[in-house]
Amino acid sequence: MAGTKIINVNRWGNGLGIRLPKEFVDRASISETSQVEVSLTDDGLLITRAKKHIPLAERFKDYKGGYNGETVDWGRDVGGEKCD
Repeated sequence: MAGTKIINVNRWGNGLGIRLPKEFVDRASISETSQVEVSLTDDGLLITRAKKHIPLAERFKDYKGGYNGETVDWGRDVGGEKCD
């Protein structure tokens, strides 16, 4: 169910704030500790749930493979990638 609702914009410190209706935050699975991404579009603002950032160390915490650090020969230099 998509929905539209007119809500008031209020002063909040030096900025402006809005209160999100309960039914919207429930449907969007947003809580008090959630982060949202606010994008400026041609039509106004778009508010979406921020994607959860998973630190690299956590992503690889269960990795059991090894790294041998061997150099791979990709062939001769053919462009501007050669660095001395």
